[in-house]
Amino acid sequence: MQRRDIETHLGHKMKQFTEQSVITEGGEFNADLIIFMPGMTGNSWFDNTELPRSPGGMIRADEHCKVESMDKVYVAGDSGSFPGPDWLPKQAHMADLQAEAAVKNMLAEFNGQAASHTFKAELLCIVDSQNSGMLVARTTKRNIVMPRMRIFHWLKRFFEWWYLRQYK
Repeated sequence: MQRRDIETHLGHKMKQFTEQSVITEGGEFNADLIIFMPGMTGNSWFDNTELPRSPGGMIRADEHCKVESMDKVYVAGDSGSFPGPDWLPKQAHMADLQAEAAVKNMLAEFNGQAASHTFKAELLCIVDSQNSGMLVARTTKRNIVMPRMRIFHWLKRFFEWWYLRQYK
C-alpha cells in the first residue's frame, strides 16, 4: 500500500462511516473511497446450540478439529475457530485439510483411540488478473510471493479444472 501511496489505518475498531470519513475508536480520517470488508462471524443458528464459541462467534476447536468440551463432535472449514497462526486462512484448501483430519480423528475416536491427526497451517493461492497471476504461499516456515507471470494464470485455470472434476 505504501508503494502505491495508499494510506492505511490499522489497529482501531471502526465506529461509523460518513459520506467523506471513517470514524474509529482512535479518531476520524477523511476518505475519498471507502472499501469495507467485514470480518466473518459465526452463523446465527449457533446461538441456539451448546457449541462453544470463539470471541468472533465461530465454533472453538482444538488442533485435531475436535469441538472443545464435546464428545465426538468435530468441525472443519469456515465455521471453526482453530489454533494456529494469526494469518490462518479461511479458504477451501484449509477446509479440505481440516476435514481430512476431522474424519480420521472421528473414526479413531469411534474405535476407542485418541485423536492424533492434525492439519497443516498453510495459505496457497494464485491471485489471478485474467491475463497473469501472482503466486502467494505461506506456511509456518516460509512466506513466498512470486511476481506476476502469465503462466500463473494458466496454472490456476488448470488447477481449478483438476480440482473441480471430482465433483462433476
